[in-house]
This record gives sequence, C-alpha cells and structure tokens, in this order.
Amino acid sequence: MNKIEYLKKYSNDISFVDFSFLPEEIKKTLPHYWNSLLSATDPAIKNKILIDEWEKYKYQYQATLSYLKNNLSAVDLICSNNKYSLLYSVKNKAGNIVFYEGKNPLTKVLPDNIALIWEKIPKAFTDVYDHLHNGWVYFASQSNGVLPIEDVIILGDMDWGILEDIDVSTLPFRLENCIGFFHNGLGDYASLDVATTNQQLGFIWWHAKSPKLNIEIWPVIDEWTKIGMEQ
Repeated sequence: MNKIEYLKKYSNDISFVDFSFLPEEIKKTLPHYWNSLLSATDPAIKNKILIDEWEKYKYQYQATLSYLKNNLSAVDLICSNNKYSLLYSVKNKAGNIVFYEGKNPLTKVLPDNIALIWEKIPKAFTDVYDHLHNGWVYFASQSNGVLPIEDVIILGDMDWGILEDIDVSTLPFRLENCIGFFHNGLGDYASLDVATTNQQLGFIWWHAKSPKLNIEIWPVIDEWTKIGMEQ
C-alpha cells in the first residue's frame, strides 16, 4: 500500500499538493516557514527549515524535537476538505513510517467557548497554535498530540463516568475552567485549568481513575508525543 492509499483509509478526499502550482492567493494563507520549506527542492533543506522552526518551541517540545531531528523522513503539503496541512513522515522504533499532521495555524477557527477564554490560555500554548501548527496529531487517529483548537474540549462540557467515583468538591479546580489539549486516543487528556495562577502546572484527566494533579504540563505532552512517534 502506497502513501496516498494509506491516507485515504482515513480521509477520502485527501490529496498531495504540488506547491509550485498552488495559486498565490492560497500561498498567502500559509505560514511563512511553510512557503520557505515547500519552495525548497532538496529534502534535506526542507527538513532543516522545518526543524529550525520547531527549535523556537524547545520549551514545549524538547523530546519531540530531538526525535524529529533523527527520524523525520519527509514533509509534504496535503489538502483535505479544502484545508491545508503539513504531513510529516516519521520513522518509528521499528523502522516503519508513521504519519503526523500539522494543521495550518493561520486558518484556525476558535470555537465560541474557547474564544471566550483564549486570553487566559498560557502563551506557551497560544504561541504553538498561532505560529507552529493548529494541532499536531497522529494522522490515523487524530490523537496522540496537541489537538487542533477546534477539537480541544472543556472538561465541564463532557459527561464523565469517573465523576461517580470521585468527590468533585475535592478537586482544586472547576471543570468548566479546564481544557483538554492533548488526547492520548484512549479517553484521557493532558489538561490545564485556565484559572490557575501557576500556568506551568496542569493535570492528567483520566477517564477511568482519579486525575493526576499538579504536573508540569508541557513535559507530559512532550513525552507522550514522543512515545506516540516511537510506537
């Protein structure tokens, strides 16, 4: 099975895009670094431009960046539902290629409930969403990474069976103030209370057991992302 056949298992209308034929009005909707790397013809130069951009987010993505430096195989422009993304081809530990999708940060659409609290979200998150990617996820499951802003959840908007087993009044946050940014594909979220005073700390919201509290949020997201690429 070739690359496009595999991708079409998960998105029927997906296509690879030849950047050289892309209309100028579309190119203007892409980040500057996308234009630079997609204009390059040498795959090594493409990869370098991409890695140099990720270097700006070493606080958020130290382990992920290290893994990408050693295992990034290719990067392509794809289009699905008239929306453009970068498709990363990454070697896993077994030597197989896994695909990750980084969506266009310039065309993200904030859901109404997120727009109301966008200014409360730490800059470490908004910088990634505004400049690097609007979510960076394993293509097949659209999880195992920071979710597109359209797909993040406010925990208080969801029904959780675990609430029958824990005393919500003992939690140091209100679920309506908490955003699940990273989904592990199994129902669990690396989450942040936007009302907290320490915006480096977050928690893991497990769907089947009590949350793990007071964790430094980005190292967890970073490590989970790297583990996902390795598998």
